[in-house]
Amino acid sequence: MLTLATSVLIVSYNTRELLVATLAALDREPDVQVVVVDNASSDGSPDAVGDRFPRVRLIRSERNLGFAAGVNRAAREASGDVLLLLNPDALLPPEGLRRLVDFLACHERAAAVGAALTYGDDRPQDSAFRFPGLAQLLLDLFPIRRLARSRLNGRVHTSDAPVRVDHPLGACMAIRRAAWVDVGPLDEGYFMYVEEVDWCRRARRRGWEVWHEPRAVAVHHGGMATRQRADAMYVQLWRSRLRYYQRFHGPGYNRAVRALVRLGMAAERRRAVRGGAAPGRLRAIAQVRRLSG
Repeated sequence: MLTLATSVLIVSYNTRELLVATLAALDREPDVQVVVVDNASSDGSPDAVGDRFPRVRLIRSERNLGFAAGVNRAAREASGDVLLLLNPDALLPPEGLRRLVDFLACHERAAAVGAALTYGDDRPQDSAFRFPGLAQLLLDLFPIRRLARSRLNGRVHTSDAPVRVDHPLGACMAIRRAAWVDVGPLDEGYFMYVEEVDWCRRARRRGWEVWHEPRAVAVHHGGMATRQRADAMYVQLWRSRLRYYQRFHGPGYNRAVRALVRLGMAAERRRAVRGGAAPGRLRAIAQVRRLSG
């Protein structure tokens, strides 16, 4: 029995087999409410959910709402004191779910807590972060391999004990209902990416804490929906990053951000041309360059 009533919110787009596996794991928790918003999938995902998991509250969207709007739609149907945002390509075992819920039950100022993540082959995946700044932006645009998982790149090094962070990865993040009401829903100005960073920043501004719980471990295959439209999602990633900086930093800071992105896209285009990239990739890079002004 979970210490707090919990609703799991899943937004799905053409990830049928992984979604079914995720729901099968959750089906072992009869007291958990599961809400799935299907973003107009064409792979039979909604029918698979409807046929195999009658307890799931299934919402069939006629169009792709994006992640933030999909989560908000699911949250309006949720009844739990805890809202677990879970990607359809993430598998959270029952003991991991209990760890997250118990943590919120014991830490009343915790707005959210994220799980540790691994890839399907058990390699660790970065899942605890500081808010992005110019150093992280620079390392995204001009990668240095030895610094990829460093504190300079916003990574929080964890051990076996829970640690306060700025934000977890939204693939598996439990949010206290009271904090959701206080902070507000996800910003639907983000179609994909960065929406959980934005929410955690707003939560921190209102005095809430955000944590990482390394004893709750989820397998996150990562990018299974977004890689279906990789070039379009590349543009969405940078659109969201630029939106985030615009919302939380001043004009001078944003001039620096946009100058770095323009330089980064010029370098990315040179690498893409040398590597024989497809025209779609070159168009995506050009679009990001235009977004950066």
